[in-house]
Amino acid sequence: MRHTRTLAQGVWYEVRSGINNREPLFRRCQAMAIFKAVFRETMRRFVFEIRGLRAGDDRLSFYIKPVDGMELPDIMQWLKQVFAQRFNAVAGRCGHIWGDRYWSRILEGEPVEGDAGEAPEGAGYGDRPRRRRKEEKPRFPPPYPPPPSPSPG
Repeated sequence: MRHTRTLAQGVWYEVRSGINNREPLFRRCQAMAIFKAVFRETMRRFVFEIRGLRAGDDRLSFYIKPVDGMELPDIMQWLKQVFAQRFNAVAGRCGHIWGDRYWSRILEGEPVEGDAGEAPEGAGYGDRPRRRRKEEKPRFPPPYPPPPSPSPG
């Protein structure tokens, strides 16, 4: 069951969102270029301050402070929806890009520069904990198809 998201005016939020099925989407140059373009467009469309933007292989994290009556859900919905539409169109695919709901929490005071920390116990992407040991090496398929093998002869 979804929990009600706590919203407030003029505060910093820590926000994280994951890619569906932990696919390492942001390893692809194509995805990162599209995301950067959509993010610049989001900054022109909405008024907010941002710090510590980090796009991992399969997740996105940053600190954001909506300004002038802007709401966090409006910003996130537009950013994630437009990115998914444009990436799917360019990649020739359809379906979900993002996993569950984005995770957010209100920060007290200014955010600390650097990477966003781990989610508190019992919270995470879509309100579930996400843990992976550092020694685990996930195996992903290559981001692009392998080159064709030379023909005999």
